[in-house]
Amino acid sequence: MSKKPKKQHMNKRFALWGGLVLAMAVVAFAMVQFASEDPSAPQPDLAAVNSDARTAVNSANSGSADILAPRENDWKKGNPDAGVVVVKYSDFQCPACRFYASMDDQLSQELAEDALFIYRHFPLRNFQHSRLAARYSEAAGRQGEFWKMHDLIYINQQRWSRGDAESIFRVFAESLELDMEQLDRDLEDPELMERIESDYRDGQRLGVRAVPTIFINGEHAQGVNSLEAYRNLILSKK
Repeated sequence: MSKKPKKQHMNKRFALWGGLVLAMAVVAFAMVQFASEDPSAPQPDLAAVNSDARTAVNSANSGSADILAPRENDWKKGNPDAGVVVVKYSDFQCPACRFYASMDDQLSQELAEDALFIYRHFPLRNFQHSRLAARYSEAAGRQGEFWKMHDLIYINQQRWSRGDAESIFRVFAESLELDMEQLDRDLEDPELMERIESDYRDGQRLGVRAVPTIFINGEHAQGVNSLEAYRNLILSKK
């Protein structure tokens, strides 16, 4: 659903400047380093994350290849004709997912010709705002701005997770100059909600219990504890 990104040396992302206030707020945002959003924030234990995902994912069943095949309506970055397909099940409120989002952003630029990266929703019920965040990303996607909303949600995760999430998401939408009336209609569209739940059900069929869970060419990715390990694993599948 997105154009093929150009290879870049720097990994960029969107960050908000200005106060997060209610509906009439005026927000500007600029491109900055994704990983610099909050250097003091604790980093997730990636070894533990991968251990949890490895324990959760069952052996591949007969339907897994169909589930993991790229779909026309998937949110994608990279080369649709690449020999490597990376499918990630993720939750917008999961701290480890935020960390992996920054790695995906960098690798989707570095390996733009070598791999196709696919994002799918797996909102966990123990996170209060996961489904709301997913709905806003999907609604933004209907106006061509899924990835920008995706970036804003992950970059500012700590802010909205402990604040008025919906008001903050609306500020993001305004900063992207979305049609707010259309956004509101789409947020309540049963088809939009079903899209999220369909991803979730497919993840369950694959045995996903922890997030993020990543599949590379249909195989559960294990040992992805760093950017280098992630990159090397993708390249090994070429």
